[in-house]
Amino acid sequence: MLPLLGLAALFALPALADVEPADAAPFVGRYQIAFPDGEDVIVNVPQVSCDNPAIIEAVDEDTIHVRTPGGDMGNWDVKAFDGRFPWWREDGATLVTDWVRDDAFLLAGKDASGIRSDWARAKQWTRCPALTE
Repeated sequence: MLPLLGLAALFALPALADVEPADAAPFVGRYQIAFPDGEDVIVNVPQVSCDNPAIIEAVDEDTIHVRTPGGDMGNWDVKAFDGRFPWWREDGATLVTDWVRDDAFLLAGKDASGIRSDWARAKQWTRCPALTE
């Protein structure tokens, strides 16, 4: 079994070489979180609203800090890979984002296998309107 795992790791190396740091700036902002918009969605009540939004702040040029009303998600290194933007945390946790509009992205965790992104359970993060003073 171990030789097979080693072989799988060797095949994964070229894919990892294509992963590059990405700009954190596009993610910075205040967001509502809901199920993705779609034909099957009749009423889409946000789980997190703009009245008490999720907040993404830049830590540096390719790292973000994410807070939601449910808690502090910590710092994430933003990467670019194959048109999507994986977020990697120091503890090995990963999420993947896919921009669906200029002001909205899908955020997916891992599926039951722990290997693939679970797009069926992804949430849509939509940028809140700018605050007026």
